[in-house]
Amino acid sequence: MSVSRERECRHCGMLHLVSLPDFDERATEQYCDKCDSPLFRQSDGSTLTVDIAHHRETVAQALQKLESALTDGWHGYASQVRLIVGGGAIREAVLAELYFQQSRNRVLTFIEESGNRGAVLVKIR
Repeated sequence: MSVSRERECRHCGMLHLVSLPDFDERATEQYCDKCDSPLFRQSDGSTLTVDIAHHRETVAQALQKLESALTDGWHGYASQVRLIVGGGAIREAVLAELYFQQSRNRVLTFIEESGNRGAVLVKIR
């Protein structure tokens, strides 16, 4: 079942009723009817921050939260997602998953936050 909501084109301001694509459906992106800009590659430059490691999550739960955070960032206008991953097994699993996601072109880049190895910045747009 596809969920629809209004999305504003950040280039021309036209409102569109769009179905929300999954994060891995980047290839089927919708375009603005007025200016032909790709609607889900537009960003307001913001960062979505999500803590996926400090509420007694297992590695599997943290990876589910990672997927959800990437999807939420993609549905919004954030240019990057900042993941709070801690310094243990969750961090290692998240870095491995992001490496895999980058190889599939789902994320553009990811880096550990400068001076804080417990946070990872993931560029999605």
